[in-house]
Amino acid sequence: MRLLIFNHHSIDEDSTIHEVNEFFLELSHGIKKYILQNGVKNSRFFTELDNFIKYEIITGYKIIDAIKSLSRDLKSIIFDLITMKCNNDCLNNLSEEDEEKVTDYDVIFADEAAEKDYMILAFSLEKEGVLLSFNRDRWTNNSIEVLKYSNNVTTKAYIDNIATQEHATTLINQEILVKLPNKDITYSDSFNKWLLTQASIHREKIIEKIIFVSSKNFDGGRENLIEHITTDKIHNLKEIIIGTAGGMSWANIRVFFKSINDKHYIYHGFIKQNEKNQVQTYEEEVIETVKIIESEMINGL
Repeated sequence: MRLLIFNHHSIDEDSTIHEVNEFFLELSHGIKKYILQNGVKNSRFFTELDNFIKYEIITGYKIIDAIKSLSRDLKSIIFDLITMKCNNDCLNNLSEEDEEKVTDYDVIFADEAAEKDYMILAFSLEKEGVLLSFNRDRWTNNSIEVLKYSNNVTTKAYIDNIATQEHATTLINQEILVKLPNKDITYSDSFNKWLLTQASIHREKIIEKIIFVSSKNFDGGRENLIEHITTDKIHNLKEIIIGTAGGMSWANIRVFFKSINDKHYIYHGFIKQNEKNQVQTYEEEVIETVKIIESEMINGL
């Protein structure tokens, strides 16, 4: 689980109580989405603030007041996260090596003339953390572009950010897709979208089998979980045998692909229905879909 870092730079002291509650509500939904995906007990939280819940967001209105405005389930999520505050490798307890990395450069924004103390952003970059921000100004994107400035040289960098539930969903999807092997492999948008809709237990199995087949260079037969598809509609089409869906023998997960000149193209995934009178019709429908995908992926090269 990545470190979740509260971004106090996103707070506007001129906000109204209503605006603060709206920002905090949006953020809380994002936090809930993200940590429930990864497991509450695996969550790790960090803030530079000495007393997080007693910090005044605006005059006379503290974080604890914003928490009280939430529904019961969101309150529970936020309090669970706060209790997961990390006690090692965080900003107030860095190793000398990490401290050198964090202080080796300044984090700046291209549209700001004056330098500010963005140490927490540098820390987030080095730890590959995720910012937790209020959904305002520059913090409304799920990826925040910053500049790393050192010795009169600037380089672009990006920090993942959650301010809304949509940001959390995007981040979750990115973290799922990055698990896929990518050496000499191209995945269609159709496959990626299909993979993200699968139950997590199936999704992990699919990724695991693709990693295995990739290690075999997408070669061989059933011993390497590969089967050739006999059809006159698409030549040299193959499928990866993933396994059953939910332990149901009649529902077999398959992934169509083709290898061309040592490059591998993952076209589409589907659940192969084995009930009588359904197999041929269903597979023909899937193959028609694959033909369209192939046209977009291969013929467009």
